[in-house]
Amino acid sequence: MAIGASQISGRGLDKRVRGVVRFNEKLAYHSSLRVGGEARYFVRPEMVEDVKESLSFAEEEGLPWVVMGNGTNILFPDEGYEGVVIQIGSAMREKELDHDRGLLKVQAGESLSRVIHFLHSYGLNDFDFLIGIPGAIGGSLVMNAGIPEGSISELVKRIHALDEQGEPVTLEREDCGFGYRRSVFQQRRLIILAAEFAVGSGREWDIQELLQRRQRQPLGRPSPGCVFKNPPGDYAGRLIEQAGLKGYRIGGAAISSVHANFIVNEGGASAADVLRLIDLVRERVYKEFGIELEMELEIISQGRSRKGRAPEMLLN
Repeated sequence: MAIGASQISGRGLDKRVRGVVRFNEKLAYHSSLRVGGEARYFVRPEMVEDVKESLSFAEEEGLPWVVMGNGTNILFPDEGYEGVVIQIGSAMREKELDHDRGLLKVQAGESLSRVIHFLHSYGLNDFDFLIGIPGAIGGSLVMNAGIPEGSISELVKRIHALDEQGEPVTLEREDCGFGYRRSVFQQRRLIILAAEFAVGSGREWDIQELLQRRQRQPLGRPSPGCVFKNPPGDYAGRLIEQAGLKGYRIGGAAISSVHANFIVNEGGASAADVLRLIDLVRERVYKEFGIELEMELEIISQGRSRKGRAPEMLLN
């Protein structure tokens, strides 16, 4: 168990939770954008009971909490997070395939890439359209990750979660409110633990085309992935480029010269740099085209609270 340099007692949090428990942990270490201040408490639980203990601790201390996966599509504030950050990560990534029933069950901490390789070992390609998307299963379900031809929600049968009191909840696909980059998990305070997927449909995907799309993204710089949702009938990247902002830089953050819907960390970027760039993009695109770009990137606010405050949204 790893403990941060500026340890405080945490009233025994490190004794209550199996896995990784750190105090004053730099969130930039856990963000694909490499931006963010310190979390007062950072937890990577080993088991469901450890998630429940983390929630109980937050409630007892009157602290907000936020759940994350691989750290993609997320922006932590420069001042850090005065609460409990719970990462559903590599310790919770078990998967099981019932080939006869065409049913795959995966814990939320498993990465999409590992699921794809796992299915390939059984001759299945249902998740191939998600090649190159760097998220974990939990975060991918929250954001309903996908491409124009398909989204992860199309494979979902049911999702197993915890509510904010730590009680188990099971949602059938029709209960999940899936839409374009949307799900019920963006409104309800639920922590995804695992999901069941229907596999074995036999649908074929053009792997080379999918890989070529990936190569049109800025792979050489820290980035959170796409920052804005595509508006109906158009592409956010096209609008940003047409507004003359491709390559524009504020501080250490820049709009990618490869794909304009990506913001990259060119070195030393702060969350403030990224937020200023986001504001500039939205203002310019609205001025030029009358289109208000919606965020795909999840922005975390500074978590200071009194006891009993509602927890923050579940994230990627």
